[in-house]
Amino acid sequence: MTLVLLHPVGLDAHCWQFMDLPEPTALDLLGHGGRTDRPGTSLAEMADDVAARVAGPIDAVGLSMGGAVGMHLALRHPDRVRSLVLACTSAATRAEVMAERAAAVLADGMVGVTESILARWFTPAAVAAPDHPGVGYARRRLLADRAEDFAAGWRALGGHDVRAELPSIGCPVTVVAGTEDQSSSLDGLRGIAERLPVSRFVALRGPHMLQLEEPAALSALVREHLTWTDATRAAG
Repeated sequence: MTLVLLHPVGLDAHCWQFMDLPEPTALDLLGHGGRTDRPGTSLAEMADDVAARVAGPIDAVGLSMGGAVGMHLALRHPDRVRSLVLACTSAATRAEVMAERAAAVLADGMVGVTESILARWFTPAAVAAPDHPGVGYARRRLLADRAEDFAAGWRALGGHDVRAELPSIGCPVTVVAGTEDQSSSLDGLRGIAERLPVSRFVALRGPHMLQLEEPAALSALVREHLTWTDATRAAG
């Protein structure tokens, strides 16, 4: 099996650089990083692209938008997904909020929105730290993005609603919440876990971007998830 890491909107495969995991495969999703030749790509298309690029069974770890892509991956390719970690994500978004974020990016440019995004993604202490490596990476990545590509990512999230389909995801799933997350609520993530047939819910101390502010804790949880998945499937 392959451990596949799926990043948030506006970031890229390098957002996992501070994690300590066994031979992970971190991908740039369509429309992100070096793959911005597909404007208007949907979450379903991103999921299909992941399935086409990775051979064999997949243990997928998705955070924020990456978690939404992970859900679509498990729904569209159930024979390929061995397990999921869904962190700081949502089973549905408010289309009007995503449209507002897309419009703000196009109106103000990446320079105009980056600091407000970082304030939503990280704790105040991390944003205030002059040399915080996770915040520094995220700031550089966002400022390097084209506004059109970032807006397209928000619009792709605007059509996301898989709440009714969650009970059909039969693989083991660990749902992870950040206790200081301003973007994804504890109750919303707990609700995802409650709709899944084989799941557990874990809250970690930290903000939305756990992989950038609390990478050691999230890495330990992913390794624990893989052990739990092996035991769950063996008991089967």
